[in-house]
Amino acid sequence: MAGAIAGRLIVSSRHNVETLVVLQPIAVDTGSLDREGMLVIANGMLVAVLVHLCAPDHANRGCWFLEAGLGPLRDLRPSAFATLNDATRWLRRHLKA
Repeated sequence: MAGAIAGRLIVSSRHNVETLVVLQPIAVDTGSLDREGMLVIANGMLVAVLVHLCAPDHANRGCWFLEAGLGPLRDLRPSAFATLNDATRWLRRHLKA
């Protein structure tokens, strides 16, 4: 099944249970020039949407932003992530909790 989903796979352990995190590229209508996004799917459930900040007026241009968090991420408002790897590390940490 994971082979059918385009994107990046990240696996982390959680009490001897594997959590499969898939990042799937998607265009996001943010109302700005920031349209490059990633759906974050954990164990088959959508848990977040990340957006790449590319508009010239952003102080954090080039960073990744948690546009929407669902489930365990819904009330979290982290700072922008310098890289997609930084974002995925943060996601794995918070999805374990």
